[in-house]
Amino acid sequence: MKPDTSFVGSDRDSLIRLARAMGRVDAMAFDVDGTLADASSYVPKSTISALARLANAGVQPVIITGRVYPAAAKILHEAHCPGIVVASNGAVVGDCETDEILYQHPMDPQFSRGLIDLGRKHDLSITLFLFDSMVSDRDDFSARFLKDANEGLAVRIEDIDQIDPDLILKIMYAHPNAEVLDQLTPELHEAFPDLQRSLNNYFEIVSPGEGKKKALHIVADKLGWDLQRVAGFGDGGNDVHWMPETGWPIAMDNARDEVKAIARGVIGHHNHGGVENFIDAYLHVHG
Repeated sequence: MKPDTSFVGSDRDSLIRLARAMGRVDAMAFDVDGTLADASSYVPKSTISALARLANAGVQPVIITGRVYPAAAKILHEAHCPGIVVASNGAVVGDCETDEILYQHPMDPQFSRGLIDLGRKHDLSITLFLFDSMVSDRDDFSARFLKDANEGLAVRIEDIDQIDPDLILKIMYAHPNAEVLDQLTPELHEAFPDLQRSLNNYFEIVSPGEGKKKALHIVADKLGWDLQRVAGFGDGGNDVHWMPETGWPIAMDNARDEVKAIARGVIGHHNHGGVENFIDAYLHVHG
């Protein structure tokens, strides 16, 4: 499905046309890195304020991200609004108002062991995502990025073989040269078909059958939402599977091509207030 050219653009008129076509929705689900967050991987205060205005207008914000749960929940805590958080690519779902964990699914130990072994075979940087922390045995570019991308939560540098496998929710591969991952993609997908290219230098994987799509349906079932009255915003390969489940999948201008291909609209760049500007246009129309 290609985006309607009427709904592509970051100027005010284009955003208002999109908001009018969308109509009133019950919720908006937002990826974080490359969507809500700017190039420094932090969510600007102005965007936090926009989320608060959205909630005050009766539209439920949902965070749906690869970040660990505490870093994801912090966004809505700072906005002082209740909301649902989908973290670690869908392996954790929680209510940030009560911090009740609604769903959690760790990896099978044999499955995570296979991922670790394959990553080491290709000399990839490997990071384990636990509920409230990340662990790697390399202090490298990925560890630095993930600290910024998790609200300053540093990656623990230690022997990942000593981590209790029952605590592993997600594993991330990284390499500083994106072309290396391009070349490895066929082999990695053959071994682990659910592996997803979230950003140019990163692959992410959760347990087979898990993910943001399943988590979104868990949220919708629990809260009684009609997903056709939900808008979903994203930019990365791990957003391709869940966004079409919503009535209005919306890609960022900086989104990967496969995300734009399944979107009904494209808004501004994440580093230029794309989400914030759309929320303002939406509230101007439906406030």
